Amino acid sequence: MEPLVAPLIFELKKLGVFHPCWSCEGHTDQAGNLWKIPRIWFYSDSVVHIRALADAIDRLFNTRRLLARWHVVLTHSDADNPDTTFSLEPDPAAENPLGRLQGDLRTLADELDRHFWHACDALAAQAR
Repeated sequence: MEPLVAPLIFELKKLGVFHPCWSCEGHTDQAGNLWKIPRIWFYSDSVVHIRALADAIDRLFNTRRLLARWHVVLTHSDADNPDTTFSLEPDPAAENPLGRLQGDLRTLADELDRHFWHACDALAAQAR
């Protein structure tokens, strides 16, 4: 676990519905260009919680707390692993410097909890 992504991993785990399994804080190549984007792979048994996470991430971006647009992506870890894996990551098509993305990691670690539970409450209210 790399130091810049560790606080967000702990926050995701603390929510009690996500199970992180792999992460990267992001890296540049020798020329200083973005080589690997920051991301956290995780498991979840509930697609409702995935939706709430995506809503929370959108809210943070739309209120300009995040500098880059982040999203939740469906992926898989290994060919022989039948479990569905999700990835929380910035939009790879956008041109964002690594420092900006790593700043977003800190913002997500600090603010995700509150926005996630707010999104869960909003989804529950709509279901009533």
